[in-house]
Amino acid sequence: MTNPTHTTVLGRGEAAAPLMELFDARTRNTVRFADAAAWIVASATAHAVKDCKELGDLRDAIGIVTVSSEGPQGAMAEVEEGGKEGFSSPLRYAASSPGSLAGVSCIAFGFRGPTLNVTMPLPEGIPVAAFMCSVWLSSQAAKMMVLATLKKTASGEKLGRALLLSPERNGGPGDLLDAQALAWLEGKEPPGGGRA
Repeated sequence: MTNPTHTTVLGRGEAAAPLMELFDARTRNTVRFADAAAWIVASATAHAVKDCKELGDLRDAIGIVTVSSEGPQGAMAEVEEGGKEGFSSPLRYAASSPGSLAGVSCIAFGFRGPTLNVTMPLPEGIPVAAFMCSVWLSSQAAKMMVLATLKKTASGEKLGRALLLSPERNGGPGDLLDAQALAWLEGKEPPGGGRA
């Protein structure tokens, strides 16, 4: 196994609601059945990558790992309800998969690097996800990785947060991925804690 490299945080983003204005009409139509949760993660990702000048050239080498214990609950409920009534549209199946949390961002931004959805509570899942991002970056399976989370807040609303990661750059922009950044992903810091 490859020794994980130090990882640099190039951008942060968060969203508490789907920000559809961040996406073009073609993207919105392509994933029109996507759950609001997947759009929240994609909106947080949009904020995390907005200042990345290299994004356009690297899309094929950017991956994403998402962590959530919830998944797309609205879409899952729609499919379940349809099944109880005798018909559930196959067009809605992809939207009801926990993998849609990563999938919508991949479609929206053209990411074609390694992808993983970790369906675990954030305290247990974030270290696993951060390790996988580090391994993929150090092995050069990806040039950049997005590490995104989705959680339900104490008030019952959803909060998506995302970090854009790259291998450590000596003297370059960004901060090392550390315990504080991982705590921010988990939602231990209030919204707005970091660049958005």
